[in-house]
Amino acid sequence: MDKTKSPDFKIPELSTSRNENNTTRERIISTDSEERKSLGINKSTLWYQQKRLKKGKLVKLYKKTRSRIE
Repeated sequence: MDKTKSPDFKIPELSTSRNENNTTRERIISTDSEERKSLGINKSTLWYQQKRLKKGKLVKLYKKTRSRIE
């Protein structure tokens, strides 16, 4: 067994794919409070996503939220 004085940490390559399309973006932006309640989406989740999209940034849609919006 080879002993070294310094640890060798290997960081794996990470890849992310964001597959939001324009219809999903428009749906998030146009969703109001009543529709949000009926879809079962938290107020803070929708607020955060709308804020990011209005600034032109990307949002991270988790599987649970994506299934409710689409």
